[in-house]
Amino acid sequence: MFRFLYNKFFTPKLNVRVPHTKGLSLTDMNQFGEEQESLQWIGVDLDGTLANADPWQGFEHIGKPVPNMLKRVKIWLELGYKVKIVTARAQNPELAIPPIQKWLTKNGLPDLEITNAKDMNMIELWDDRCVQVIPNTGNPIGPNPEPYRRT
Repeated sequence: MFRFLYNKFFTPKLNVRVPHTKGLSLTDMNQFGEEQESLQWIGVDLDGTLANADPWQGFEHIGKPVPNMLKRVKIWLELGYKVKIVTARAQNPELAIPPIQKWLTKNGLPDLEITNAKDMNMIELWDDRCVQVIPNTGNPIGPNPEPYRRT
């Protein structure tokens, strides 16, 4: 009883939102159905999104996990979403992918696909550097949060 109350009031809570529900046509190809859903995936950046962005120390170094994002990815996987790690590191796959796979395992994630490319089946991209724009306008959705483009 006391452990429950202690956890209820003193354990930090992670506020995690999950994406839309399945069944929506969200890919560029605008197709519906279970087969199309099975191709859809959510992209998650590594440095600065899933892992803390530390100054570059080589491919072997990856920062500590970002708790909110780690929990979010685990929830997505439990819900049946396909998640891929989208990182510029994967431009050099021989050096980048083995340490990332090790990091994923160490932090309780399965062997996720690691890429540096988007495709027509990506339905979301979570990244610390992206700026979302209003389709077909080039205008940002809102003001860029700090620390973008410091002068």
